[in-house]
Amino acid sequence: MSKWIYGLLVLIVISAHGFGDTLKVRHDHDPRGGCEGELVITDSGIEYRTEKEKHNRIWAWTDIQTVDRYSPQRFTVLTYADQKILLGRDQPFDFDVLEGEGLDDETFALISKKLPRPVVDRVPEELETVEYEVPVKHLHTFGGCEGTLHFGKDHISYETDHKKDARVWRRNQEVVGVWSVNRYDLEVQVYERDGGDFNRTRNFRFQLKEPLNEEYYTQLRREFLPVR
Repeated sequence: MSKWIYGLLVLIVISAHGFGDTLKVRHDHDPRGGCEGELVITDSGIEYRTEKEKHNRIWAWTDIQTVDRYSPQRFTVLTYADQKILLGRDQPFDFDVLEGEGLDDETFALISKKLPRPVVDRVPEELETVEYEVPVKHLHTFGGCEGTLHFGKDHISYETDHKKDARVWRRNQEVVGVWSVNRYDLEVQVYERDGGDFNRTRNFRFQLKEPLNEEYYTQLRREFLPVR
């Protein structure tokens, strides 16, 4: 069963009762060590509890810009708080899970439902229903990595062995638009931190290893036309 469908079912079941999950984590103070504590996820937001009192935090969902899941064992909570030492750059809180399954698919799906802004998920899975897929090379600033773009009814995913670049995007949340300059090129524009600024969008550019299906591309373009 797709993690998104499962997450939705879980959300329906617990909607009347609320939900909660507690993770034993290490908060990374890079480059100055870290501290251990508990991260508590509830209906109202996320709380970090630790013996180092100055590091305790309580965030309502509206206090969080995004949650960036690198893996079930490592993720970042990006807040609106300023980092004075970095001239007001938004402050991220990096966590490593010390025990258990970590930030699993079900919990992350619930977080995605609660946050008012898009999330970043680097743990894609095979979509339950694939409408179209194409082998690609994802172009980096220097070089790139190879994999497959999968287009499902509700999601677009990039599957690759280069785990840092793997993604799954909800079409109605994270994706801003798609475009192509020729039949061997495709760009996906998404809401994601670009150099630390989450308010800017990020473009993922792909070289296609086979010609783009023009009929499906036309369908995509229509879906993401701006509302007038």
